[in-house]
Amino acid sequence: MTSHKNLLNQSSHLILARTHRDRIKDGLTVIMKGEGVWVYDQDGKRYLDLEAGMTRPVHVGYGRKEIARAAHDQMIELCYFTPMEFANPPALRLAEILSEITPGKINRFFFVSSGSEAVESAIKLAKHYHFFRGDKKRYKVISRRGAYHGVTGGALNVLGTVLPMRQIMEPLAPGTVFVESPYCYRCPLHLDYPACDLACARDIERAIQFEDPEQISAFIGEPIQQGFGAYAPPKEYWKIVREICDRHGILLIIDEVICGFGRTGKWFGIDHFDIQPDLITMAKGISSGYVPLGAVGCTEKVIEPIEIFQHLHTYSNHPVACAVALKNIEIMKNENLIDRSRETGAYFLDRLKTLETHPIVGEVRGTGLWAGIDFTLDKKKKTPFPPQRVVRLTDRAKKKGLIIKTMGQALEFAPPLIIRKEEIDEAIRILDECITEEEKGIQ
Repeated sequence: MTSHKNLLNQSSHLILARTHRDRIKDGLTVIMKGEGVWVYDQDGKRYLDLEAGMTRPVHVGYGRKEIARAAHDQMIELCYFTPMEFANPPALRLAEILSEITPGKINRFFFVSSGSEAVESAIKLAKHYHFFRGDKKRYKVISRRGAYHGVTGGALNVLGTVLPMRQIMEPLAPGTVFVESPYCYRCPLHLDYPACDLACARDIERAIQFEDPEQISAFIGEPIQQGFGAYAPPKEYWKIVREICDRHGILLIIDEVICGFGRTGKWFGIDHFDIQPDLITMAKGISSGYVPLGAVGCTEKVIEPIEIFQHLHTYSNHPVACAVALKNIEIMKNENLIDRSRETGAYFLDRLKTLETHPIVGEVRGTGLWAGIDFTLDKKKKTPFPPQRVVRLTDRAKKKGLIIKTMGQALEFAPPLIIRKEEIDEAIRILDECITEEEKGIQ
């Protein structure tokens, strides 16, 4: 029997997500321990984690004993009770706390176990809203090419990127309408901002008219998109989208699964754009990855007509998960991690911009502690960089003790919000080495 301390290889009984079997042949790293912004593998090698657990949830860093104690104490008090017909104190308290920090009028909450489940629940809540108001024809959801909203049934329907994840599961249920994203670096409409007059946003109107406005339930989008590598839209974008949705009675779902809880230097990503969403989805930073937890929040307007929410997950409103989230948010407040994300993020972005002198670095961008480097073969033409070469950069970095990840032609960075300037300096040093080696073709 293979020891869990060995490299994970083909003899292991564990299935990994989105991991090609050719990479498993040679053995994959087993992460044994985490402290602060560092993780350690089976051989004791230390890595600076510039991705907060790769899928970006570990906002408060690794090894928080106070969070473990909160989970322990709640398990002893009440480990579980159904989300139907009954409530529990941690879920009630977490909903109250979230009503104080979420955008504007968002004040009702439903807790699930992941971001995908949160998106699924938001889509269902939007449909319930229209159904109970008598608009039973409204079933279509508008999403964007380049969007990532998860992989469960409804979430997969609105997935606009990572094509194999969609294509393998096709045919999917009908009802999704895709529009273009605001990716100004390589505009899908071949226009230039600001002369474009935000055509990507204004063209949503045409898609709605073609599909029939009376059939559209909701528009879903990330305030800042991961699909192109931490890409923030122009400041006018979300106001235009909000106006279009209002004109046609369409609910606006803002997906805060990545952006929420300080990642962008504010509590929520949409706080940068001064608009009111109808629903928001949350996960990742809500519990800093210490337990699985996601949530959907909505306004009173959305919940008011709904007589009964015909939806159920066994682990919804889970008392232990909610207790962990409460402690996590308490830490974020006590340590001023939202301000720290903004201030440290500005330093991080300045240091990343020093890498723009490299011929293959096309654009460096970031908001808070979420940043990206878009690579190119030609800076003037913005020729896309081969994805396999971006993957090679992550392999180089890992050998040097730095964990980073790819996003299309970009590298994306989302460290724990507790990262220090000296740790950022170390990361920049390694990145500079890796990019130099890639340019020289060093094997």
